[in-house]
Amino acid sequence: MKTAFIVLVSLCSMLKTNAQEFRHTVSAGAGFPNLPRLLLNTFTSKDDYQSSGTGPYHLKYEFRVNRWFGAAISINHMTYSVAYKEKHLDTSIGRIVPNNIRISSNSTSINLRGNLHLIDPENHEKTDLYLGLGLGYRAGKQFISADYQDNVPSIDLGSLYRLGFETTLGFRYFFDDNLGIYTEIGYAKSIVQLGFSGRF
Repeated sequence: MKTAFIVLVSLCSMLKTNAQEFRHTVSAGAGFPNLPRLLLNTFTSKDDYQSSGTGPYHLKYEFRVNRWFGAAISINHMTYSVAYKEKHLDTSIGRIVPNNIRISSNSTSINLRGNLHLIDPENHEKTDLYLGLGLGYRAGKQFISADYQDNVPSIDLGSLYRLGFETTLGFRYFFDDNLGIYTEIGYAKSIVQLGFSGRF
């Protein structure tokens, strides 16, 4: 009976330690800039130029395997749309007419990710510095259209590759045991992202 009690107390002690070290973390944030939209802003000198977009938005879940490594999944989403007018010679009527150009895209990446943590959580409970690398699947659509199809602009948006990729340097600061903020710098549909983190 005494031995069973000692084993039970030791087991509870081990579970408590693991619960402190092996934390689940959920993060949600927004990034900037919207890189394709920023690139297409080079067309602002065009007539009736309009630009809109949402995101990038970032959602992440991480399981802390040990104090130095975490296995994670990351979802990133963004859209953008650009419209402007160019002058076009309509040979059928023999005069110059406006040609409405529209460029748009939406893209979502789902990546499996590994995080290498650079700070020992036993000595720094509120801060977390980490390097992240993710690979996965990207889905979405992109469009380039014009009123006159023989005068579609020669803009190379690149193929919408199915391979998702991200690599960032991240920092988290927790106000208490569960709630904090995070920032990441690197490539993940944006250069900088900011948001909130919760751990349990």
